[in-house]
Amino acid sequence: MEGYLWRFTDTGRRRVLVVACAVNHHRSRTWGSVTVAASPLSLVRSTTQDGARAASGCHAVRVPPALDFARDTLCVRFADVCLEATVVPAPARRTLLPAAGVFSLLPGLNHYWHPHLFDARVEGTVRLGEHCWDLSACEVYAEKSWGRGFPPQWWWGQAQGFDGGGIGVAFAGGLLGRGPVTVPVSGMVISMGGRRVHLFPPAAIVRGGHRAGRWRLTATGPRIRAELTGEAAGSPVLRLPLPSLTPHRLGHSTHHPVGTVHLRVLRGGRPVYSGSSVLAALETGVAPAL
Repeated sequence: MEGYLWRFTDTGRRRVLVVACAVNHHRSRTWGSVTVAASPLSLVRSTTQDGARAASGCHAVRVPPALDFARDTLCVRFADVCLEATVVPAPARRTLLPAAGVFSLLPGLNHYWHPHLFDARVEGTVRLGEHCWDLSACEVYAEKSWGRGFPPQWWWGQAQGFDGGGIGVAFAGGLLGRGPVTVPVSGMVISMGGRRVHLFPPAAIVRGGHRAGRWRLTATGPRIRAELTGEAAGSPVLRLPLPSLTPHRLGHSTHHPVGTVHLRVLRGGRPVYSGSSVLAALETGVAPAL
């Protein structure tokens, strides 16, 4: 499975749009899935199509005729959804490892996760049924995932629209491994003023998880410590379709599109940021049956 996700956060209008797609390589044929979700509309649309394909050397994917992404241009057309947007990433520092550190380099794991975009300019619009949204004021986040499918269990979150602006965070945890041997692994990526902080084991000590409607994570690296809590109380619940590897078979995750996240960051023991977002995505899930 190769999956892509984009999240558009319009803080001023308190609107969030999620676009997700996956290319699923089954022994009989390759097929794709596309999902669009929007808040506060509580809208979820999805489709599956044969003939999907993803590029191996760059961020590009096609699930014809529903989705096409290449050269920073995203087009989605199916059901009552029509999106055309150009997402131009801001210059970012190069890093030696992908966002998830050494876990992105170990061969044979069941799942890999790479948050790669926090700061971008976007131009475009989306039509959702009778509603038309201008996306030009949105903060944009994007990630890619790949592997043998989804982890047996996982939790995930992403937030922008923080107090003061210029802050973005993505965090996740799940059972990673190979075959029947899995261990819980968690991590976090923070974007602060265009700089990225990657907090994953073994370079950081990461503790926390999801329990009773709360997402909690503490990550301590050589110089940075981050403390994060997420709450879904009062947030609507969406069931987002998730592809299995069997063609056109879908499971579902439990997704809160507008939860609350509190983030505190310390450098050398001194606070450098403390703030909240009320437009955070908070999600839990289990791998769909093959």
